[in-house]
Amino acid sequence: MSGRHYVITPFITRFIAPPTTLTSSVALLFSIALLPATVYAASFQILEQSPAHLGKAFSGTASDVSDASSVFFNPAGIIALDNPTLSLGGNAIFTQATFNNQNSNTNGVAGKTDEIGYVPNIYYVHPVSERLSFGLGINAPYGLASEYDDDWSGRYLATHSKLEVANINAVAAYAVTDNLSVGLGINYQRADVTLESQFDSTLGINPAPATDSSAQITGDDDAFAADLSLFYTPTEKTHLGLVWRQGGEFDLQGKVEFSLHSLCSPGAGFPTGAPPAPTTGTICAASLNAVAGDAEARLHLPDTITLSGSHQLTDGWWIHGDIAWTEWSNIQSVDVINSNNNLTIDTLELHYEDTMRYALGVTHNFNSPWTWRFGIAIDEAPQTDPAFVNPRIPDQDRIWFSTGFNYELSSTTSIDLAYSHIKVDRASINNTDLQTGHRVDGYFDAEVNIVGVQANFTF
Repeated sequence: MSGRHYVITPFITRFIAPPTTLTSSVALLFSIALLPATVYAASFQILEQSPAHLGKAFSGTASDVSDASSVFFNPAGIIALDNPTLSLGGNAIFTQATFNNQNSNTNGVAGKTDEIGYVPNIYYVHPVSERLSFGLGINAPYGLASEYDDDWSGRYLATHSKLEVANINAVAAYAVTDNLSVGLGINYQRADVTLESQFDSTLGINPAPATDSSAQITGDDDAFAADLSLFYTPTEKTHLGLVWRQGGEFDLQGKVEFSLHSLCSPGAGFPTGAPPAPTTGTICAASLNAVAGDAEARLHLPDTITLSGSHQLTDGWWIHGDIAWTEWSNIQSVDVINSNNNLTIDTLELHYEDTMRYALGVTHNFNSPWTWRFGIAIDEAPQTDPAFVNPRIPDQDRIWFSTGFNYELSSTTSIDLAYSHIKVDRASINNTDLQTGHRVDGYFDAEVNIVGVQANFTF
């Protein structure tokens, strides 16, 4: 079976085929449901784990240790914090994607999603001695939120999407020398997903919102992952950081549920040939009822490696840089398993490629309680082929423009405020299902605005 076909239309049955074959393409919806995309960062990754780093477009994340968020960005760096430190942050992510139809044939209307996502961050660092520190963090490194009307042109690909991955990160840092420290972290992650889409009850003969059936998919699982890090300060003016984060491996367990229109019932719908050939309604009902219930899929999140550098140019001015690699290529295919009989239903091909992210930023402080931040970043998408673009939030390359500040309220308390605007390249989509003839042809104009606030306390 063509992997591309199922990425393009993950929830369309084969037309005029035995029910056992029909079930495979319906069940493939479950696997695509567990692999959504987001415009917060590349694919479904969320970088917004620190409003302080947000102001620099996440440059110098592993080398600029200014608060407890280094628990996530470079555990080895928490050794630079001399006192117990607590950081409480939150990010509001305003996403908008508008679909511009060019040649779709699903008889739908224009589509738009403009969801708001909230990403909390909590970090605590506790030094034990000059050479040993521990830290704990709670954040959400992956996520997705989108909502289209049920009658839009791409409703057979996606309507409602929600993915939440909560992460608890326990870390330890040890100073090997006065200039070099190492870090080790263990992450417990919990994933929950709910995705919905419409289904053409007529199997492509007469697609219309008024006669669609609908599907809802839910799934969840937990996993453990590790991270290793280095923090090196060859001079007081130069700081370097290197971090490897392991991708969690989830065995997602969930359910597929359908709400069937009257045309999706035995004997209803349109003829598929001379009797006794089944009607479209007979095929529709048989295929959906056959796969309703328990389902499972395995998802291995990508490993990441981040190299950061920070250097003091003059009194009051620092420059920061990040080069980050994400191993998206480990997500090439996903096997979908029927939980009741343990048979492989089919294999979904995604053809993801590894990505790079480049960020450059500056901070300025000159004998005042104010520290100003500015940054720019280039963020690659792992898949930009129009045949694979998924409207659960279309993915494309993007550029970050960021600014922010830190203000010291006292010697033990400070606040951070940051803003980022993300310009997303136009995402073309040209998805055609060869069995039903459904075609979604057009492009998405998308943009993201992020506001982050953080409070820092030392004890």
